[in-house]
Amino acid sequence: MSRRSAPRKGVWASIKRQARLIVRLLRDPRVPLWMRAIPILGIVYLLSPIELLPDVALLPFGILDDAVVMIVCLTIFMAIAPPDIVKDHAGWLDAADISIDDLQDVRRLPPRKDKE
Repeated sequence: MSRRSAPRKGVWASIKRQARLIVRLLRDPRVPLWMRAIPILGIVYLLSPIELLPDVALLPFGILDDAVVMIVCLTIFMAIAPPDIVKDHAGWLDAADISIDDLQDVRRLPPRKDKE
């Protein structure tokens, strides 16, 4: 394996984790409906025939504006979501993401000596 494959794996794992967190937050009834509407509006924009930049006429930029709208919607949603609910779901995802390889890689560290 090359050194370049490790960071990519980390990026894809992070994207997957964020996507799972967003889906869990969208399903959580504790998240207000108006907050859950933000990513839904981004999806509606993607499916809408009305666009800022037409996909066909300006091929790379037409697709780029769709991606930017989704990223902005998801970023706003994650920024305003209640922190305690995000923490609940993020903790569950951290526990669920532990694999056998991760458990075999655990190294015992000496106890930490706090400064007095």
